Amino acid sequence: MKENIILVDCDGVLCDWEYSFTQWMHHQGIPTKVTNEYDIAKRFKLEKPEAKKLVRQFNESAAIAFLPPLRDAVYYMKRLNMLHGYRFHCITSLSSDKYAQRLRYQNLDLLFGRELWDEVICLPCGADKDEALEPYRDSGCFWVEDKVANAELEISNKMNPQIFKNKSAFAVCSVLRVFKYNSHP
Repeated sequence: MKENIILVDCDGVLCDWEYSFTQWMHHQGIPTKVTNEYDIAKRFKLEKPEAKKLVRQFNESAAIAFLPPLRDAVYYMKRLNMLHGYRFHCITSLSSDKYAQRLRYQNLDLLFGRELWDEVICLPCGADKDEALEPYRDSGCFWVEDKVANAELEISNKMNPQIFKNKSAFAVCSVLRVFKYNSHP
């Protein structure tokens, strides 16, 4: 395993993107139609192209700099750093817009502190993470992810994905799982 590195997704793992996006949509005058649906097109009863356009627009807006943390992510990431010496590499499918990327860095620094991050990799909105994860193949690194398709890739790359469902009623902080794994050998 690469020494003391944990790979993390951002939205739905570190930050509560879903809540912030929903609030932004309401501000745009687009009400939620199906509250327990993760798929944006279904949640707001939109056509897929329109939903993708709105996601990209949100991801490139100033709102991306103000996402709240997801549950106890700040607490457990700081504990993993302080007690076990872990550092984090964030790989996020945000946007290729350099200003949106800067806002993402700013948000992560504000919530978690700059000292936790060795690297933040911003991919285009909705992009697969295959290429960004390739350097970690066979590393045994933990990968905290909320998208099952990305986690399946990590399993084939001999990494340790920690997956959880991104639905508010079922969410479990995967960073907590990593912390418990390291606290009880």
